[in-house]
Amino acid sequence: MRICQLLAILTVFFALSTAATASEDFVISKVSHPFVANEEVRAIAARQGIRVWALHNSLFVETSDGNVMTLTPENSPLNAAGNITSIGICNNEIWVAQNSTFGGLGLFRYDFDRWTTFRDPDAPGLLNNRIVYMHVDKDDYLWFGHREHGVSRFVETVNPGFRSYKIMHFYDNSLLTVFMQLTHLWLGSSNGIVRLRTEIKSNVELNVDKWLFPEFPAREVFSICDYTDDRIIAGTSRGLAIFDGKNWSLLRKVDGIKAIPATCLQRDGDQIWIGSPTGLQLWQEKQPGRFFTEADGLPASHIKSLCLDENGNLLVGTTRGAAIIVRQK
Repeated sequence: MRICQLLAILTVFFALSTAATASEDFVISKVSHPFVANEEVRAIAARQGIRVWALHNSLFVETSDGNVMTLTPENSPLNAAGNITSIGICNNEIWVAQNSTFGGLGLFRYDFDRWTTFRDPDAPGLLNNRIVYMHVDKDDYLWFGHREHGVSRFVETVNPGFRSYKIMHFYDNSLLTVFMQLTHLWLGSSNGIVRLRTEIKSNVELNVDKWLFPEFPAREVFSICDYTDDRIIAGTSRGLAIFDGKNWSLLRKVDGIKAIPATCLQRDGDQIWIGSPTGLQLWQEKQPGRFFTEADGLPASHIKSLCLDENGNLLVGTTRGAAIIVRQK
């Protein structure tokens, strides 16, 4: 009898200890600066000691030496009537894409000294000015996804320009996201996913593979990242779509995915952060993981953007402010 009671006590103790440990694994801190607090944070970039938080038409910038600056339509070329769609950091420069109700406004580059504006047709190779997503790959190449027609890559030469990749799929569908996996450029769209094999030197359309619904298990692809064993994970309107090199499989609510639609993905080792309009989930294979909402300390449950900084902290943008999630070791 005593042994049974002791086992029961130990079971309760370990259960409570596990719960306490789980609740203390992460510390969520809201970004309190008044420029960001309670504002919708649409995009985030963190690289080379720089953090950039993008609001509707302004930027909040933190540098490695602790300095803070705000870039607005009043002190920069950013358009007051434009919406920031994506941002990136490359070679200690900040890149910003803006669109408006009436069309694209092009790209802006800031090197902390001066601004440069790139717009079609003045910028050679830029497909159009409706840039909706920006991706900096592991080789420090900048890729720009255009709502229509395809992608372009910035080429830094004596006369900087862009190399364009026109893809017929995007004449009929909208591009939503871009991700480079080694030499395979993955493009999420409003109708399935497209892979451009950039290592093949031939007509672009011959290098393109397409997976459309129902072969691809969803229609909209909002976000893409890589995973272990060279797999690709796509955040979709129905859950997580996983490509093993041959076939796609789908993880849904019945598989423990609570963050649906999966609009933002950020890989953290063998785990994936999933952002959605309902909350933030930390997923690992065969482990659905914790689900974070406003009740856990986020400024809002509606996640708009995610980014890992160089210290492994997760930067989170929501509809009502920003937060930093620090993993406790």
